[in-house]
Amino acid sequence: MAIDVDELRTPDPDETEVEVLACEEPSSPPAARTTTTSAGRVALVLAICLGLWGLLLAPTLERDAQTAPIGLRRAVALALLRPLSAVAEGFAVDRAAETVERALGRDPAEQPGGELELPPIALPPDEVAPSAADPPASPSTGRREQDRSGDPTGRAEPRPSPAQAAPPDVSIRAPAAGRPLRVAVVGDSLAQGLGPAVVELFDPDVARVLSLGRQSTGLARADYFDWTAAMRQLVDAFRPDLVFVLMGSNDNQAQIGPDGEAVEVGSTAWVEGYRERTARFLREATSAGTRVLWIAIPVVQDRQRWDLYRRVNGIYREAAEADPLATYVDAWSLLQPRRGGYAAFLRNERGVLQEMRAGDGIHFTPAGYGYLARLAIRAAADAFDLPQRAVTFRL
Repeated sequence: MAIDVDELRTPDPDETEVEVLACEEPSSPPAARTTTTSAGRVALVLAICLGLWGLLLAPTLERDAQTAPIGLRRAVALALLRPLSAVAEGFAVDRAAETVERALGRDPAEQPGGELELPPIALPPDEVAPSAADPPASPSTGRREQDRSGDPTGRAEPRPSPAQAAPPDVSIRAPAAGRPLRVAVVGDSLAQGLGPAVVELFDPDVARVLSLGRQSTGLARADYFDWTAAMRQLVDAFRPDLVFVLMGSNDNQAQIGPDGEAVEVGSTAWVEGYRERTARFLREATSAGTRVLWIAIPVVQDRQRWDLYRRVNGIYREAAEADPLATYVDAWSLLQPRRGGYAAFLRNERGVLQEMRAGDGIHFTPAGYGYLARLAIRAAADAFDLPQRAVTFRL
């Protein structure tokens, strides 16, 4: 048997160390590659998650962007979000987002400005909301005209000639047991402040007052909050006898036209569009005989707003003068000092000098809202014979 001399030779320690090191060296690079691969996978997963999250939120963010003030920021946001919304709709991701919103108690179809929220209301049986088939109320009497097409004679009652027609009775009904007067205050943040003051001045035993002002709303941006639709809801559910309207301070912005394009604030098209919106709102408000007292935008400290606000007030005045069930209160002039202009301190009806305007030059102090409420209620008494017993102060 032959014996290999190399097998009998004692290994050199240096050679052994080299061999061991040579075996250990290749293990380091795979570990580094594994770490790099793991980080890449994490980044990819995060990117996918963010992309899916963006698709989920894209429709909601697009709706919010559409109601933002007209300008470069809105245009850029829509340019980025519209493609994402289209992709979300194509892959039905938007439906998953709607499901999540409903699970959280939010209506995905709700306007960004929210919806009008009314408390539980129980109307007397003979004053329930009219059906959609009911005819509109007569603008002169406040009563819904009767359809006489079913008259077997085919004849309608003759209408009185203009010379014979009596002036319409616009008096507000007297409150009775179980039938309190129903009053509402609607509009923007100024109406939010006016509402509680009006509530305090009506006698709760004979009148129910709803304060329904909503911040940042108006008639210019129905895509944010639609006051005409809200008024329809209020009339159907509450059938108010009297509504105080105070809005317009947020309408110094572009409108969104029927074609979705922006209409420059103050332009001829803007004024005509605003006039149409005002008329539609008022028609809805008086459709069931509700009396409307429209309060002008009060004078503000910022003179740059004066020209537009005066033009808007002129539109309100024209609309109210054209409807026998509406009247206009020139709060702009009534809340100016004798020398004109703007002043935070004004004298009330007793001649007492009070701080009535808030520091922002737009809103009012509690004393100012109380004074404005008394002016408005007295104007309603003059225009609609509001009974003294309905309020807690002397008219």
